[in-house]
Amino acid sequence: MSTAGTATAGSSIINLTKTIVGAGMLAIPFVFKNDGVLVGVLLTLLAAITSGFGLFVLAKASKVMTNPRNSSFFTLCMLTYPSLSPLFDVAMIVQCFGVGLSYLVLIGDIFPSLFGGERNFWILASAVVVWPLCSLKKMDSLRYSSIIGLFALAYLSSLIIAMFFIDTVLTEAPNIERGPVNWISIYDFRGMLSSFSIVIFAYTGSMNIFSIINELEDNSMTQINKIINSSIAISSFLFLSVGVAGYLTFGSNTLGNILLNYDPDSPWIYAANFCLASMLVLSFPLLFHPLRIAINNLFVFFRMKYPTIAPSIYGGDSDEEEPEDYYFNSSAASLTATATRTSRASITMSIDDEDASPEDQRVADALGAISIHSANGMDLDLDNITPPERGEEEQHVSFPDYRFYGITFTVLPVMYVISLRLKSFAFVLALVGATGSTSMSFTLPGLFGYKLIGSDSLAVGLMISKRDRFYRRCSLLLSFFGVIVMLFSLYVTVAYDNES
Repeated sequence: MSTAGTATAGSSIINLTKTIVGAGMLAIPFVFKNDGVLVGVLLTLLAAITSGFGLFVLAKASKVMTNPRNSSFFTLCMLTYPSLSPLFDVAMIVQCFGVGLSYLVLIGDIFPSLFGGERNFWILASAVVVWPLCSLKKMDSLRYSSIIGLFALAYLSSLIIAMFFIDTVLTEAPNIERGPVNWISIYDFRGMLSSFSIVIFAYTGSMNIFSIINELEDNSMTQINKIINSSIAISSFLFLSVGVAGYLTFGSNTLGNILLNYDPDSPWIYAANFCLASMLVLSFPLLFHPLRIAINNLFVFFRMKYPTIAPSIYGGDSDEEEPEDYYFNSSAASLTATATRTSRASITMSIDDEDASPEDQRVADALGAISIHSANGMDLDLDNITPPERGEEEQHVSFPDYRFYGITFTVLPVMYVISLRLKSFAFVLALVGATGSTSMSFTLPGLFGYKLIGSDSLAVGLMISKRDRFYRRCSLLLSFFGVIVMLFSLYVTVAYDNES
């Protein structure tokens, strides 16, 4: 049984847009400097189309589940490529952990320049805002902080566009020094290689797409498409506006962070840096939300893989009552869950064990299944399954409060301690982006789409529609595109680091 979501399309668009658009927006003018206006626009549109399609494929693949509100990278992996599910959760953890650390490092760099004080003080001070936001369970609960973050983005983009008109369009004698502008030709072929990665990774938003889908009040594909298209359109407008305006203002003198090109003593730039620092603080919880889910997924996978040793995790013996979310008993060690189809064209889990108990239903239910059948064909007794209360969030997998807060208040201190000692780790972050972002945005969505889209039709003996066949082929191409981008980005990152 599932619970109805409470999130609206508007709040979901805000959260998804804020997930996509972050501090990376300020590097887009640098992309145009290396690539020229024409190639820069084309690369931005390519990233928008491929990333948007990746989000669409993830949403489409989730619809073959009996309960789409249980969708996540973990549940889809367990239904398609179960042996790879921990690998992609690790990629999610590395991606979110690395980018989150970079945000904390930047917070420590920006706030002292605004208000003085020590770098470490401001990193620790950010916890006053970050920790309460990271303690919220629902993605939709972050909509208000996302709105504030979008206002900060709006100010930054408006400032860059306004400065372009003031200093370039509406004046005959610009008071700034602008280098040459390339409209069609490429300014720097070597720089184009690195800028390609920048614009591709700028659109990463897949880490939160399932939370958004699961919490939607109306999570139909029509509504989801509206959210994805609106978020990608808003993000593209911001990227293109800032990219073109910033580049045309400074030309070949454009720096990696466009704010560094402006007069640091200007009150407008002072306010822009404050907006940037505030945006980093408010964006951190959007990265921590999927990080916590991925860590929990690994924990659940570990218990499913090694059920006989799981009781030792709780420090109890076999005679003690197991925790509420403990899904495995001693007879579950030999259980093997395999995906099958039902007459309802939905994915369920078959448990090949005569001693399967009602507790085993919880495993399948956590993975989006609605029914379990034992090997002898008898339906299991589901009377002991307690559905969530109305209004209560239905988790993708078992996620009790004690583990939710345990992960939260274990991982957050670790991130803060590391950030206090880090000054810069651009190379590591580049590697994280090349592997984690690419896997979540292109490779994995493509694999899911190729295997799941249209499978609900096959389950009831129908031919896959032409549209779904088209989506499947495009999904496969998206996976190949992701592998190419990953290899290309890794090569650029390693080659540039060695040369420097």
